[in-house]
Amino acid sequence: MGFHLRRQGKTMSRSDPRFRLERQRREVDRYLLQLLEKGDEPPSLREAMRHSVAAGGKRLRPLLVIAAAETFGYPAGKVMPVAAAIELVHTYSLIHDDLPAMDDGVLRRGRPTCHRIYGEALAILAGDALLTLAFEEIASFGLSEGQAGRALRINRELARAAGREGMVGGQVLDLQTEGRQITLPELEKIDSRKTGALLQAAVRCGAIAATAGAEALKNLSDYGTCLGLAFQITDDLLDREGEAAALGKDTGADEARGKATMPALIGAAEARRRAEGLYRRALGHLDALGRPAESLAELARQLVYRNS
Repeated sequence: MGFHLRRQGKTMSRSDPRFRLERQRREVDRYLLQLLEKGDEPPSLREAMRHSVAAGGKRLRPLLVIAAAETFGYPAGKVMPVAAAIELVHTYSLIHDDLPAMDDGVLRRGRPTCHRIYGEALAILAGDALLTLAFEEIASFGLSEGQAGRALRINRELARAAGREGMVGGQVLDLQTEGRQITLPELEKIDSRKTGALLQAAVRCGAIAATAGAEALKNLSDYGTCLGLAFQITDDLLDREGEAAALGKDTGADEARGKATMPALIGAAEARRRAEGLYRRALGHLDALGRPAESLAELARQLVYRNS
């Protein structure tokens, strides 16, 4: 008799990629919480860091790292420090995005935002600590594996995706365009940096850990580009149409702040068609790999057709 996992009223067999992803999501959670217990930081800092990391979330980015690595035969256990690093960078970005100087968020992942509980100064420092811990994890990966070259490449990928040319740069553009009419290419540039860069880095870092070749990295980069744009469109649609209780964060905030979004620019129906088209293109790039990539395909499906 095969083992089955029941989740959200549905039964999944062990062969179902959703089963594997759910198990890995739990492993990522355990790893992150254990990691946050290892340091000797001030208790208030640890509590603020843990508050944001332990809130959970989909863990999409670390799962993309693991799925990309496994596609090329590299086991999840060995790539876990890289997966954790990308989730730490993502969580730091959420803390900073929610600050009063940015989006002034009240809820994140179903909990009060970090600065609402711990104050603005400690929230900023908690985000800084998570960001620096991420690069400590990448260094640990390189040392434990004896693969300094791979760790250096992963470090560069993540730094570029998170920094001035990627997530930070995208956030600056996003702030600068509030209340302005912008073009579709301008919006895609913002979304590809603010959201897409880190998603693309996740699959590339997992593949680099597994020593994937240049052609495979190109296909995964294209997959990540489609994924990032589709993710942001879906996020914008949910901000318009979703419920705060299901999403775990405030809704309607983008419209209230006059942010440029795909639904506002081209309409909700066309935005949804665009997201589905990007999803199909992402699957095409996976097909070009010429090897099984069920987990990457399932993550793309979950991302585009999610309701939270």
